[in-house]
Amino acid sequence: MKKIVFICLAQLFVMCSTTNFQVRDDFKSVSSQEKNTFLKQKKATSTTKSIVILTNGFKGEKITAKQNNKTVYSAYPITNLKTKYADSFSFTNTENLIIHDSFSKKELLLESKKVSAYKFIYIMKIITDNGASYKFTLSNTLRPLE
Repeated sequence: MKKIVFICLAQLFVMCSTTNFQVRDDFKSVSSQEKNTFLKQKKATSTTKSIVILTNGFKGEKITAKQNNKTVYSAYPITNLKTKYADSFSFTNTENLIIHDSFSKKELLLESKKVSAYKFIYIMKIITDNGASYKFTLSNTLRPLE
């Protein structure tokens, strides 16, 4: 019985993994006016809001994001190969966010204690023969999306 509980817990930690975080603010940014317009469009002007920006590697599979069992995002984003931008959404950065990718069957955990200091969380999907992995870039810089 203890083995079963241990295996279930281990699988949960593997499925809800936070992987490959990096912090960067050294890339080309948009003007402050464009940034403010984008934040207003996404309803993320408050310090308790951050924005997830899905970048490279998304090919139309269903992506769902939940906080406290409430869906905050559900769509089928497709990456624009020219701009490397698929989609974006805001969320409350004082609570954990779980992102589910229907293609890889993985759940990604964005812990509030790690992301609350950053306005933008860029997520890049890397597809390999073994499935998919993800690269997270935390930043306070909004790069050009179009």
